[in-house]
Amino acid sequence: MPRLRCEHKKTHPTKEDIHSTRKVSTMKRPPGLKLYPALLSSQDIHNILQRPELPQSRPECPQLFRLFGDFGGKEASTPSPWMLEWGTRLQEQGFFSTTPNQYRLCDWIGDLSAQFKWHIDNKRHGKEILVISLTDQRRIGFRPPTGRGYYSVELNAGDAYLMRGASRWQWEHCVLPSGQSRSGGKSFILSAH
Repeated sequence: MPRLRCEHKKTHPTKEDIHSTRKVSTMKRPPGLKLYPALLSSQDIHNILQRPELPQSRPECPQLFRLFGDFGGKEASTPSPWMLEWGTRLQEQGFFSTTPNQYRLCDWIGDLSAQFKWHIDNKRHGKEILVISLTDQRRIGFRPPTGRGYYSVELNAGDAYLMRGASRWQWEHCVLPSGQSRSGGKSFILSAH
């Protein structure tokens, strides 16, 4: 079974789609969207998940994400050395034209995850956004400018996708919560502007 599973839908995701665990077929993806299965090793993932910078969500105090770096005046913490190391390494490998200066650690939990509807990331996040899944079975949807249909990909821990070009500026995307807890999973996001 392939690690990355993709599909193209002609309608918007239904409740059944969001909770589905069925296999899906590989279809043409949005222009500029690149998929990287197993970009990070299981040891890399384990090391990141042990970091104190991860959101510390509790039912009484949910925290979806933490920001590190330059977010154009939005309050953010200073990136940790390990984040900068990953940014430099990925830039040297050609994932970015410049070294990333924004880092986000996300935990898309429960109903809060479902509140992040279809959107295009703010311009302050730059022209290249790399999202690395830290957990298995994360489903991400992409919808064309027409708003008709959508393309989705399921990522496992270590898999990544890079948005640039049309997939970054014209296609909307969203986390498709899945499973009984409606979790969107955990991710490490790097971007450069």
